[in-house]
Amino acid sequence: MEDLPAILGGKPVRTEPLSQWPIITDEEIEAVTRVLRRRKLFASMYSGEEVPKFEEEFSRAHGVKRTVAVSSGSAALDIILRAIGVNIGDEVITTPYTFVATATCILHNHAIPVFADVDPRTRNIDPEDVRRKITEKTKAIIAVHIGGVPAEMDELMEIAEEKGIYVIEDAAQAHLAEYKGRKVGGLGHAAIFSFQESKNMTAGEGGAITTNDEELAEKCVSLREHGRRRDKPWYYHETLGWNYRITEMQAAILRVQLKRLPKITEERRRNAALLDKLLSEIEYIKPAYVPPYVKSAYHLYLLDYMPEKLGLTKKQLEEAAMAEGIPLTGGYYWPIYENPLFSDPEKRPKCPFKVLGIDVSYGRGLCPVAEKLCYETGMWLPGSALNTDPSNLEDIVKALEKIWKYRDKIAEKFKT
Repeated sequence: MEDLPAILGGKPVRTEPLSQWPIITDEEIEAVTRVLRRRKLFASMYSGEEVPKFEEEFSRAHGVKRTVAVSSGSAALDIILRAIGVNIGDEVITTPYTFVATATCILHNHAIPVFADVDPRTRNIDPEDVRRKITEKTKAIIAVHIGGVPAEMDELMEIAEEKGIYVIEDAAQAHLAEYKGRKVGGLGHAAIFSFQESKNMTAGEGGAITTNDEELAEKCVSLREHGRRRDKPWYYHETLGWNYRITEMQAAILRVQLKRLPKITEERRRNAALLDKLLSEIEYIKPAYVPPYVKSAYHLYLLDYMPEKLGLTKKQLEEAAMAEGIPLTGGYYWPIYENPLFSDPEKRPKCPFKVLGIDVSYGRGLCPVAEKLCYETGMWLPGSALNTDPSNLEDIVKALEKIWKYRDKIAEKFKT
């Protein structure tokens, strides 16, 4: 049988990737060569050519006053929490449905992560649950624009203004995403971005902080560079900081990637709209909701899976799809707080928990919506799969149709 699923011994729909990622051209190679020939690889608050130019260009692209380029998105999170004054015993509210760095940055600053549940449609943090989780110790909210879909920033900023707290956008997955006609990066008090290899623009690693607050930006610059200040000598250190600088070579690559980003983003949006239509005939999986007033960056193409219709767990569906050459994954398989780092009191950092005698329970049932997404229904395709010829998207549907047709036999295979 020609249409037998690959997991049952048939021929896969695809033997080649839907797309190649990251996109690297001669222009990136020439940019790196330019830096090497200049023999100046290092940049600081006092020097550099590529880094300050990249910061200016990234600020223009996102409509913000300042960008502070750093070594990673995780570094950006560490810095911004320190810069806004998060300290020992403070509470920071964030989502459990994201990469762990969004929560570990809170621990690195000796504060307490508080997890608010997510909207089942968008997977973004639920403002109403945020409101329920606020206490007198709450210092900030970190709102992740998951998959490139902006969070409900107007509601979050309204809460923040009422309570006198900060809102940080985790836009690591959301380059050029838009919320009600405004680019992310300047919607909150500050934002962070990542340039890790999977991201929509990349230098392998790298990150950035954006803000419209000049004073906050200068604090971030200082913390990036061991607590130095621009108006003081090199060996003057005023505050405790890190070496979280980005290199001239990374910045040179990112300048090229940034020029290409609008084209890549529009291609993802066009192909996402097409894939939405193609998937309309599939009974057991559908595109996740994207509000009409946002423009997703499509770092991920989020999907809602209905396991009761197919009769397979999402891990089993992932295995069947991967066998067909389709990069469908289950994404996050558990909420952040179910990692031992949080759930096991003996594996948590001593500060703030043991130092302050604080006992927090990070167990199952804390955020039911996020848990259902993780364990049962939340899946995605990498956004890079959308940077492909539109005809290739039909292979995604072919693979899913094969799996549907032979769902009973696939289920039997997993029982043996």
